[in-house]
Formats: sequence, C-alpha cells, structure tokens
Amino acid sequence: MEATENTQLVKHNEGVTPRDYQVELFQAALDDNIIVYLPTGSGKTLIAALLINEKSNEVTKSLNAGGRRTVFLVPTIVLAIQQAAYLRNHTCLKVQEFYGGMGVDLWGRGKWQMEFENNHVLVMTAQIFVDILNHAFFSPYQLNLLVFDECHSAVKDAPMRQVLTKLHSCDVARRPKILGLTAALFRKRCKPREVHGIIKQLSETMGCVVRIPSDIQTVYRSSTKPCEVVFQHDDFDTALDPVARELSTLVQSLLLSCRLVVQNSLQHFQADGLWNPYTVQNTGKTDILSDAIKDIAFLLENFGPYGAFHCAQVYIPILETAKMRVRKVSDFNKVITLCYQIREICASFFANYSAKDRLTVFVQPNVIRLLDIIRNFSPEHCDPGEKTFKMCCIIFVERRSVASVLYHYLKDIRVHDTTLEFVKPLFTMGQAAASNATLTESQILNMKQKEIMRDFREGRCNLVVATSVLEEGIDIPECNLIIRFDKFRTYCDYVQTKGRARSVRAFYCILVSRSDTEKLLEDLAQFHSIEQQLVATSNIEEDKDAILDNMFGQIIKPYQPFGEEGPRVTLQSSISLINRYCSQLVSHGPSVLVPTWNIKEVDENLIDPLLLQRIKELVKRLPIPKPPPNQVATVSYGLYQCQLLLPKSSPLQEEIVGEPMPTKRLAKRTVALRVCQRLHMLKELDDLHLLPVSHRNIVVQ
Repeated sequence: MEATENTQLVKHNEGVTPRDYQVELFQAALDDNIIVYLPTGSGKTLIAALLINEKSNEVTKSLNAGGRRTVFLVPTIVLAIQQAAYLRNHTCLKVQEFYGGMGVDLWGRGKWQMEFENNHVLVMTAQIFVDILNHAFFSPYQLNLLVFDECHSAVKDAPMRQVLTKLHSCDVARRPKILGLTAALFRKRCKPREVHGIIKQLSETMGCVVRIPSDIQTVYRSSTKPCEVVFQHDDFDTALDPVARELSTLVQSLLLSCRLVVQNSLQHFQADGLWNPYTVQNTGKTDILSDAIKDIAFLLENFGPYGAFHCAQVYIPILETAKMRVRKVSDFNKVITLCYQIREICASFFANYSAKDRLTVFVQPNVIRLLDIIRNFSPEHCDPGEKTFKMCCIIFVERRSVASVLYHYLKDIRVHDTTLEFVKPLFTMGQAAASNATLTESQILNMKQKEIMRDFREGRCNLVVATSVLEEGIDIPECNLIIRFDKFRTYCDYVQTKGRARSVRAFYCILVSRSDTEKLLEDLAQFHSIEQQLVATSNIEEDKDAILDNMFGQIIKPYQPFGEEGPRVTLQSSISLINRYCSQLVSHGPSVLVPTWNIKEVDENLIDPLLLQRIKELVKRLPIPKPPPNQVATVSYGLYQCQLLLPKSSPLQEEIVGEPMPTKRLAKRTVALRVCQRLHMLKELDDLHLLPVSHRNIVVQ
C-alpha cells in the first residue's frame, strides 16, 4: 500500500487525535470490506473520515474525467444532518446531506447528476439512494466507497438491504469498497447462543468481515459508560386514585363499544371482498379508525386518563380531515363522537381538581415516578460545588402518540409545579410513518428536526421526548440523563438508547412496574451476556496469539537508553507512542497526521534461520488443542512482516521494516519499537520521558 499525502490527512477539529484502535481499524478498512463493531461513543465515524480522506484523490475529479463519489448512508434524517456536519469538520472535501424534507422525491436525473458532480461526499437516508439506483440517476460503478452507518439496519427488505442487493448484481471487480459502522450488529430479539449465526448472516449480506480492535479494554475505557439504574413503580391501575379509576372504567366502556362497531363493519366489507371503506385516499394510510381507538386505549392503560383525554383531543381534527377523503363516513362519525365523549367526560372529572392536582391524580404510577427522576436533576439538587450542572435529558418512548402526550404533559406540569419549572421540553418523532402522522404538530416538528436538535445541543431545550429516531448514532456530548419510559423490545433498543448518554457523569434510568421487574432483570442479564458474546465472536486475537504476544513481550527488551532507572519504550507501548508522535507533527493546515502501516505475510525460507528457529521454539510451548479423531495435533501459524512510514513532516522519511513475527500485532509492535529508537536518535523524542518533542501542528495556511 503506497503512502500518499491524502493517507495522512484528517481535518483537525477541537484537538481530535485518532486513538490506537481507530488507526488499527482504519488500516483494516484499507485492506478489506469490514463492519466496524464498537461501543457507542467510541468514535466509529472518525474511522470513516480517515478512510474517506485516504480515498479522496478518487472523488475530487469530475465524473466526466473518471472521478468517483463517496456515499454515506444513514437510517434517519437527524443522523444525515449530524454526520454530514461531522464529515465537513473532519475532511477537506465537499460534503452535502440529503433527506426527504428537501423535496428530493421530485428530483430528476439532471438535478441528481448536478449534485453528484458538485459534491464529493453525499450523506443521505438509505431510501433516497435506493430510489437513485432504481431510476438509474447514478451508476453504482461511479462509487469509490459506500458507508453504511448503523448497518445492522440492513435486514429483510430494508432500504440498506436493497442497496446491497443492487450492488451484488454488479461486476465484482468494479464494486465500491464497503464500510459498515454499528454498535449493535443486529436488531432482532435473540438468545446469546444465536448471536454467532446472526452476525455471520449480516457479514454475508454485506460482504464484509466484522472487526473490533485487538485491545477491546482500551475501547471500553473510551466509550459511553452511564450509571445504569432501574426504577420500580406500582403496577398500573392498582395505585390510581379511586376517582381516576372510575374515570378509566367509563372511558374503557366507551372504547370497547365503539371498537366492536368498527370491527364488525370492517369485517363485513372484507368478507364481501369490497374496498376498505376506511382507507384514506391519496395518503397511503389505512385503518385510521382502528389506530385511533388503539392509541387512545394504549394511553389510557399506560399513561392514565390524562393520556386518553389528550390523545382523543388530538385525533378529532385528524379524523375530520380524513373523513372528507373516504366513501363511507358513518363509522368515522362514530369514532369522532367517541373522541368528543372522552374529551367531555374527562373534562367534567378534571374540573373538580386544581390544575396541579389533575396532573398527578389522573396519571399512572410510571408517570409519577418519571417526575421523581427528573426532579433529582433540578439545579436545586446540585452539590454546592456543581452549580454549573445542567440537566440534558432524552426520554425514549415506543409510540408517537406517547411522545406527543408526554411532551404536552411535561409542558403543562412545569407551569403548575415549581419543582419542575426548570424543565424545557420538546419532542421529536422522526419521519411520519403511521396513520396518525398527518397530525399537523408532528409534521411541523418533522420539518424542524434540525432546529430541535440545535436547541437541545445549545441548552434552549433541556429535555427531548423521542421515539426511535434518536436511538441510533445521535451524539450529544452533554447528555447526562437517558430515561427508558417503555419496555425494551430487543438488545439493540437497549444498546442504542443507553448509548445516547454521552456525558462523563451520565445516568441511564429504566422504568419498570413491580410485577415486570423480574422479567426486566432477566432481560438485562441476557443483554449483558450477548454483549460478551459479541466480543467473543469478533476478531479478537485467538488465545495462541495472545500467548505469543506475551512471550515475545518478555523476550524483546524495551528501549532504555538511560538504563533501568530511566524512561523506556516497551513492545506494548510502542504503537501508542508512534500515534502520539504523528498527531503532534506539523501539518499543512488544520489536520491530524497518522502513520501508514503495511503488513504482509512472508515465506519462512526468506527470513533469518536463527530468528525462525527461535519462533519455532516458542510456538512449541503453545497449548495444543485436542485434535479430531485420527488426526495429529499441531499448531499452525503464519509469519508477518510490517513496514512503517511516517508522515512527510517527520524527519524520518525512510520506510522502516520490522522483523518477521508469528502474529500481525507483534509485527506492528516490533517495527514501532524500532522506529521509536530511530526517532529518539533524531531528537524527535525527548531524553527526560521519551515523549514527542512538540512541533505542534498549527501552520498558517
């Protein structure tokens, strides 16, 4: 692999320096199509930025002159905006995001050709790229790199999977490089023993090898580690005020009678093979009446009468609008009447209570418990030395209707409860996907996701109620409180929501009823087991490699130019020191430099016989696994040699070659140790600590 100036440049932003494991995975991505599996908050996107920069010479040319383009696929609008901003800050390329709110569905070939010509990296939601490929607006042969962010989404007939299907029909030799990024590897609910098979399936689907760093413990020290707390609450209804329970019973009765009428009418039309009378024409949404009843019933059970009241009130204008576009309106009128009845009967009960009391009497225990958690993050509860502490909270809910109700509830109660007046809530629900998505409020918020997230990042809003739109990839460094309001569905839900807690002192709070606590603890234990299984089934060095690393670490002496009492560079610390040295070199502009490693397998006949004999003697000391019947027990190994080239601003411009070693990691360590010695001789490492002499990398452009 040739080292080019582009190989070594990544735009510098706020002192970002690639960690050892990021450089390691970047090098792996140069050699193969890989899926980078790293915990949330450990810097997966920087690896993509390094790779994009490495291949930047391919995208800066015009398409007509043989240039190619990089496409970065994401599952949500919020991620498209965030990742495009990140790549603009960490590359020297033209980066543009694309999502449905920009009107891209109406763009034709000419418009898309102009966008691909004018930009080097295009970040977009996966469905947009599916449409581009399906309509032949852009050829997959013009791609140099395709990045799949949150690549565990590439399942079944999801948009990312459709893109891969299209690529698989292309000539193998002309396919682009693929890089997958994920913190979960799979969405589906599974048991620990099923993990290996699911990972293999994703790997085969993407045509990639799953990779994690060789030193996973270092990664976990750098990733998100919120304090995980389970908060119990009383079971639903059992702790409700008697008046609230009476109101719930009345609302349930109204819902049941209306549901039976709607179901009977729908079954009549389906049995006769007739057109569904409740399909809302020109919107593609069906069964809106059933959805309305289900949402109100769900909120009554899981939020309380307040939730049913608000949901019924929201559905009235939705149903009135939808009624004008259907053939049969009688059942629409029945459900609209139901909503008015629920609103009126709830209002009559609420009228007997003060504004503050009705917000605590007519809600379920989980809502009261939620308020207790939030109050703990009040500025009044800060330690004396932490007056600058500010709550930055995301509450994750399962349903869009719950997000809307909870947002309005928090907005109401902060006015009437002085202990919660510090709360400044907003809510976001992502792309409208359900029948109730015509809600004007949610449409407006969908269009303003960028503004909502900006307000959240800048502190004008300190609490966001969100559906899964914020589960994946959203990076809010100040986020110190994540609350899971609803039950988990999968390990992916758990990992992704927990991963949004990015602050150094962050909390991940899980609400659960007393009767569901045992099941939740079982799920958490299984999730932790899956986490260990994911690490175990990834590319961590095999036991024999780890043993060899340890053996050579004891045999190869550290570099100690001033004796036992002085500073030293060990085999284990050598790679980290090289990366640190490169990050402090002078760069041509606001950039961070990284070394270039090239590892190749070598024939044992071409290496020094004495070294080969020494390696063989050490290999003989490895534990030999029990062989299958009728086979001889042996230990196989390869021989690897690493070449290391430093950035152009280093005075050491010679490509240094290390000794052949039985593992790739040892090959990198031995050449790194040799280079550290050379750098010290060149006065690039100081005598006091053997640390890089600071050239610091700020040069006037």
